[in-house]
Amino acid sequence: MPNRNSLLLALLLLTLVGAGYWSYDSGLNIVPQKKAAAIRKNADYYLLNADVTQYNAQGSLSYTLNAKAITHYPHNDTTLVQLPHLENFSNPKKRVVADALNGKMLPGNLDIELWDKVVLTETTKQNGKQQRMDTDFLTIYSKKALAVTNQPVLITSPTGTTRAIGMEAYYNQGLVKLKSRVRGNHTPQQ
Repeated sequence: MPNRNSLLLALLLLTLVGAGYWSYDSGLNIVPQKKAAAIRKNADYYLLNADVTQYNAQGSLSYTLNAKAITHYPHNDTTLVQLPHLENFSNPKKRVVADALNGKMLPGNLDIELWDKVVLTETTKQNGKQQRMDTDFLTIYSKKALAVTNQPVLITSPTGTTRAIGMEAYYNQGLVKLKSRVRGNHTPQQ
């Protein structure tokens, strides 16, 4: 009897070990893992020495963009721009030009972020007065004719200079809202 009990115990133990191994091994393959869809993150096109012209719905010239290089990424519909030179024609009374070392056109290609030595100039065509805004980062919302930054900004005009942290410039309206820490020098014209 002792051999029979030990034989039954060994058989039971062997069955348990086999069942445990089978459930462990098959447990890895019970639900097949779906592979994540491959997202193409490389560029689908690029342009060198590019000139882009955009017209509005009425057929009038909206803006021009010149750049050393333009690279489009389809996975997030953004376009990187090197040495962008953007000229806005939405207000015929003012010439608005933005320059930077780098930029990114956001999805839909209506808005653009500019960074590294950003310069925005407004020139009034009537009297030729120019106002210049220097900052490190700027977002331009073309439909709103709005330029926004939360970075330090230096505004230079013929009558003085103004420094601030953060700005909203409604360039079609000639309105500039400075957010904080505003300091300036004004010299009246004679």
